[in-house]
Amino acid sequence: MQAKYSSTRNMLDSDGDTTMSLHSRASTTTQQPEPGHTEHQLPSSAWRPVALTLLTLCLVLLIGLAALGLVFFQYYQLSNSQQDSISEKEERLGNLSRKLQSLQTQNKKLVETLQRVAEKLCRELYNKTGEHRCSPCPEKWKWHGNKCYQFYKESKNWQGCEYFCIAENSTMLKINTQEVLEFAMSQSYSEFFYSYWTGLSRSGSGKGWLWIDGAPYTSELFEIIIDFTSLRSRDCVTILNGKAFSKDCKELRRCACEKMATTVKLEKLP
Repeated sequence: MQAKYSSTRNMLDSDGDTTMSLHSRASTTTQQPEPGHTEHQLPSSAWRPVALTLLTLCLVLLIGLAALGLVFFQYYQLSNSQQDSISEKEERLGNLSRKLQSLQTQNKKLVETLQRVAEKLCRELYNKTGEHRCSPCPEKWKWHGNKCYQFYKESKNWQGCEYFCIAENSTMLKINTQEVLEFAMSQSYSEFFYSYWTGLSRSGSGKGWLWIDGAPYTSELFEIIIDFTSLRSRDCVTILNGKAFSKDCKELRRCACEKMATTVKLEKLP
């Protein structure tokens, strides 16, 4: 009887252990995560450092952009300030330039006025003495208007006088105004009939009279006396005793030259 009871108990204990073992396994089986769930959790854990890195990079970029914006803003302000400074300097420079131009214009007018006064004074001194050291003409040249004249004693043919005047840095006498006519004719008076070649000539009988520079002759200013009885060509003009004559260009006559006057020598004024 006791033996039977012990056998029965052992069986119960064995069943209990079996039951506990099954229950334990079931619990273990229940607590283990499902394969699908494990696959979703593993990527989430792996992306956290990546997300943190990206966030850090974004913050760094934002800070960099902010710093760059600040630098750009400061540069913009500096650029505007420099631009204002440049504009102000350019305006000052423009004002100074205008003042300088105004002073130069005033100075030019003063110089011109001084030159006119000096020329007037020198001309008065020249007319009184017939020669003065302030004269704008070379020595022994006659000053009239804005030109210098020389009536040489050397006698040459017309072309010879042309070359002679060129050698003296001048040209042959040209009478193209009433003032020059009166002055030149006053120099032509000679008791020995020494006439002077002018720069007026023509290329042949019946051709037009032309001055040495190509300007045409104006008969209204003075008349050319032509000797039609002479058989020789008379294609060059001389002046003698206040009159103009056509003569043979090969004849020997005195040379009359002219050149532009320089400025009056201010340092030579008394």
